[in-house]
Amino acid sequence: MPSIAAASSLVLARPVHREDGDRGSAVGTPDLQRVNGCARQLYGADVVLVITNGRFSTRCAPLAAQLHMHLADRRTVATWASGGRPLWELLPKIPAPRKGR
Repeated sequence: MPSIAAASSLVLARPVHREDGDRGSAVGTPDLQRVNGCARQLYGADVVLVITNGRFSTRCAPLAAQLHMHLADRRTVATWASGGRPLWELLPKIPAPRKGR
């Protein structure tokens, strides 16, 4: 399985589970702020990906862009898990792996 970033990058993927999936409450900006602070300051992550089995609030996409984070909601995860498309195609800001990886 290819990586989602260059070999020298530290990738932190943080799942945010919602009990009722996309029918339940959306992941909000406070969730993104917590993940970003931990990922960058505590772990030194270069690439931060927040994954949920639900959905993100409308305010998450602009904040994620500002913080250089990546978001994968239920639909994105389902497409990725089905093997139809690699993650770097679904989240275009994540660079494709180098050849031979």
